[in-house]
Amino acid sequence: MKAERRRREPWPIVLAALLLFMVGASLGFLRLATDHPDPVVGRDASRELPDPVRAARRGRALGWSFALEAAPHAGGADVRVALRDASGAPLPADRVSVRRERPAEGGLDGEIALAAAGEAWTGAIELPRAGRWHLVVRAERGAEVAERSFAVWVDDATGSAR
Repeated sequence: MKAERRRREPWPIVLAALLLFMVGASLGFLRLATDHPDPVVGRDASRELPDPVRAARRGRALGWSFALEAAPHAGGADVRVALRDASGAPLPADRVSVRRERPAEGGLDGEIALAAAGEAWTGAIELPRAGRWHLVVRAERGAEVAERSFAVWVDDATGSAR
């Protein structure tokens, strides 16, 4: 009797070939990536924080504290900002400003410089729409810059705020 010829299944060979191809392609991409480093990917982006985050952290490290009082009126608020250093003494600053930001709507952001009034800084800021506003206080003294964000809600067109 003739020995039966054993049939060879092709799928194990195909699977092994596909796996070898995938490993080869991965190694090729690895070599390409290491031979041509991208400077954007190569830098440690976690150390590069946005300016407002760095300014807020710097203010906390310096011990600066901010107190904001907003007296609402129709279409805006009169703001008073008191700055203190780590010991609680009034902080002399070169420049203090308030930036208004509208989280829910673009195009309404603006910045005003505050005027020194004794131990505080004062000014009037427009809040043209009802809703939530962010007021970002920025204090500068020499090369030191610190920021702090406050939330203000304007309830209606009469300007009542909280």
